[in-house]
Parts: sequence; structure tokens; C-alpha cells
Amino acid sequence: MIGTVTVIVGVIVLLPLILTITLPDLSAIDIIIKNIELEDISEDNIATLKVVFNIKNPTGQALTTSKIDYELYANGESIGEYTKSYIDIPVNGRPQLLSNTDTNISSVIETPVLDKKIRSDLRNNNQSLQNIEWTINGDAIIESGFSSAPKIFNATW
Repeated sequence: MIGTVTVIVGVIVLLPLILTITLPDLSAIDIIIKNIELEDISEDNIATLKVVFNIKNPTGQALTTSKIDYELYANGESIGEYTKSYIDIPVNGRPQLLSNTDTNISSVIETPVLDKKIRSDLRNNNQSLQNIEWTINGDAIIESGFSSAPKIFNATW
């Protein structure tokens, strides 16, 4: 009888830990571009852009991310590869991707804008950037408890 009770108590105590060790199905996680804003463009054609990712976590498990690597395209032209990293931050300080919620993560980048048309669009669109087709190809490291895995994503805005 004591052995059965011990097993039941052990399962009750360890089950939440076991569930946080494994990742949910990452195909359910959706990463999109929520917004891209022009913060500044210098005289030497260096644009400061704020890229806002929206990560939808429809799973029943709280997750986090340690890094997002991505390549940003404007009208089909690559303007660079970038990283938003939280690797040096303890897990409890990283962005929380709570279950059944959306989380926004911002990345401010500086990039040279060599294409004259894109540069003109950036300067003349009153910072809305809607007349430029933005595409991102990337991967985010999604973590849960003791597990992590890359989530590859493609997004347009």
C-alpha cells in the first residue's frame, strides 16, 4: 500500500517537470512580422529600423526564446542578416511565450541602404514603410524547461 501511494505521489510531483522537459509541436508556433518602423536614415544612407516580431504560442505550455537569427529583405533584395539574442540573459529574464498568447519582440537594427529606390521609399513614405514588401527568413531557438529546438520561419509584411 505504501509503495502504491509513493508511486502516485511521485507521478503527481514529477509529471509537471516531465512536461516542461519536452517541447510541444513547434509547427503550432507562428512567427510573423507585426511591424517595421524607420527610426532614422542618416546622410550616409544608414537606416535604423525597428523590426517587431509577433510570436503566437497556441500550445498549453509556457516557452521562451534565446535567439532569433534572420535575414531581412526589402522588395526582394537582402539588406542583411541580423540576430536578436538573449543568450547572456538568465532564462527567467528572457521573453516569455506564455501558453495561448501572443508576444511581441522588437529588434533595432542599423543597415546600409544601397538600393536607390528603397532609399527613396524609406525617405518619402512618412515612416509607414507599407509601400515596401518586407520579407524575413529566419529561425528562432524555442525553449521549454530543459529542451530547445530551432523554429524555422518565413514572414512577409
